[in-house]
Amino acid sequence: MRKGFKGLWALGVCGLLLLVARTDALASAPAEVDKPVAVVLGREISRAALRPQESERQARRATLSPENYARWESASEMQRLQELLLGPLLRDHARRKGLVPSKQDLEAVRAVSSAVVRDRRGKLEAERDRLRAELGRVDLSPEQRKSLQSAQESTERDLRLQSEEEDLGADALNEIEDDVAQGAVLSWMVQRSLHREFGGDIIFQQAGPEAVGAYPPFLEQRQKAGDFKLLDKDVGRRFWEHVRRAPGIRMEQDALETPWWSKTPKR
Repeated sequence: MRKGFKGLWALGVCGLLLLVARTDALASAPAEVDKPVAVVLGREISRAALRPQESERQARRATLSPENYARWESASEMQRLQELLLGPLLRDHARRKGLVPSKQDLEAVRAVSSAVVRDRRGKLEAERDRLRAELGRVDLSPEQRKSLQSAQESTERDLRLQSEEEDLGADALNEIEDDVAQGAVLSWMVQRSLHREFGGDIIFQQAGPEAVGAYPPFLEQRQKAGDFKLLDKDVGRRFWEHVRRAPGIRMEQDALETPWWSKTPKR
């Protein structure tokens, strides 16, 4: 997917889309000397693939105590492992269950995403105009002016991103919208399928409800079927603790029965 404004809108659904998107990070560090910690559908996951970026680790070390840093690093690694395992397994689940987005749902998501983009542009333009008016005041302190200028630069940068994408042309925009819609609908179908089969808690996500309570029994089933293996005892222990914890705002048990895009008010 292109990294334009619709790409920015799509980041809002990445919490679910990543679970059915391509996972090229599997076995992404062949030069690493450490042994793989897991194998999913025949592909190895190295320990290096779980590590947060060095810049983020350094930033966390500077602000956290050693104990809190260790907790953060462990949680980050297990979250990454969950993503790397669930991505291929949920794509395989969609294939096995024959989950295919309908034309009606794809069109509905495209309409919602277009409405979000239009609404976002209007708000950005209004904010740009407000900031320009504020910066025209003569009674601003240097700190106030600096803060307003920073906000103006951020707002105008977002507007430029949207304009650049709109300049791509109809074909490119259609491709972006199709990518977003396919991923969004398929993610919802997978989450609904998991909840219907395994039950469990549903939590609120910006992208829509996520059937986190279904992940432990689903993963246990796929592990017994040989679809993935955890090769490191300590990693395995931490992984199952992480998966079963599943923090988040709980939702009603029927939250996945109606697709989120049909609940989104049209603007």
